[in-house]
Amino acid sequence: MEKDMEEFLEMIRKAREEFDKNSDFQAEEWEWVHELDNEGFFIFCYLVEDFNQDILTRENFEETVYTLVMLRHKLLPMETQHRMGIPIRWQLQLLFNLYEKLKHEEMSWEACQNFLDAQIKTLPSLQGN
Repeated sequence: MEKDMEEFLEMIRKAREEFDKNSDFQAEEWEWVHELDNEGFFIFCYLVEDFNQDILTRENFEETVYTLVMLRHKLLPMETQHRMGIPIRWQLQLLFNLYEKLKHEEMSWEACQNFLDAQIKTLPSLQGN
């Protein structure tokens, strides 16, 4: 699990360097990105593609990032992550699976939690547990 976190942090470090070099993101309206923690920044990077494809507007991009961060903390709390031993990359993949589903249908909190619970059961490291 520690190696997974080291790889994740290295990937984030490189992505932040690229972000800082990109003049498009140096405008004042992107200042909020600098306040994101590592997981929030990873979520931001994932959503850039939807922003570039005009699926997300600049106005709702920030809101969507913060909503996904909140969903992650509400639906995948730290004690669950540590108890189950879910690597960070899989935790975020679960969240992105939920995000992709939410792009096509509205879901209640309970439905979101049920979706994530079902997704967790499909993780290779948890099968057979």
